[in-house]
Amino acid sequence: MKKNKIPDPFVNYGSGKTEMTSIIKDVDINVKKIIELFRFILKYKIILRGRGVEFAGLREYTTDDDASMIDWNSTARTGKTYVKIFEHERDLDVVILLDTSSTMIFGTQKYLKSEYSAIIAGTLAYSAIEVGDRAGILLFNDGVKKFIPPKKGTLQYYKILKAMTDKKNYGGRSNLADALEYILGSLKNRSIIFIISDFIDPIGQWEEKLKLVGYKFDKLVGIMVRDIRDETLPDGIGRMRILDPVSGKKIVVDVDKYREEFSRAVKAHNSMIEKSFVVSRGGLIKTMTNEPFIKPLVGYFSRMM
Repeated sequence: MKKNKIPDPFVNYGSGKTEMTSIIKDVDINVKKIIELFRFILKYKIILRGRGVEFAGLREYTTDDDASMIDWNSTARTGKTYVKIFEHERDLDVVILLDTSSTMIFGTQKYLKSEYSAIIAGTLAYSAIEVGDRAGILLFNDGVKKFIPPKKGTLQYYKILKAMTDKKNYGGRSNLADALEYILGSLKNRSIIFIISDFIDPIGQWEEKLKLVGYKFDKLVGIMVRDIRDETLPDGIGRMRILDPVSGKKIVVDVDKYREEFSRAVKAHNSMIEKSFVVSRGGLIKTMTNEPFIKPLVGYFSRMM
């Protein structure tokens, strides 16, 4: 059987070094908008609320302090306002699970989902490294394609970019279950896990594995990346020839006949994905490739405060 040719996951970026250089530019545009919020949320809210934190004492409150850290018992007893001081044992590991399956190599807007997702992953990795945390990435499709364990430093950032722009890491189905199983046995508990995927066709017993990940690690966040044609079918086009990106099978569909059914199926599927994250003590952020991803990311992180 002839193997299907894998489309170019970075068709809008040219080839070779051009891809990495262009993604770096897009990351630079976005990272400035998120890095300070990223610094505050990850270093203080998640860590100080999580494991491995020790109470170090009290000091008098200043106007620069977060009011939520006020120790009201000491304040009432002494008549002066005091805040709690904490020390954390070590930095946080930020690990990104990036879906590189065939359904991600699709797009009708400026970016393919694979390109858009790489920019998000690069922004998160750079932000983590910039604030002094360790960043790592796991690329998965039929199985785990590439795992770069979390480390600090600029070199680590470029390793992550190189892995994301390597076309050999793309194609196949989305075996999310294998990816989750891999990190369960490979990472320390003190980690925040981002899963970037369209979540259209995850295979394996991923829902049970997701619960284990959500309960083991400090934070679990899914980032759902969708093209508008993943959500709605175009109006007034009659019949359309559709290609299955995994099997290569083609069918002709009467779009007008199935539009409403398609819309209901999409809503039900998205609701199922969201509920899976909720029961796993995680959160889900939905992003569309025709819109900036910074707004939903900042909105989600702000709600964590």
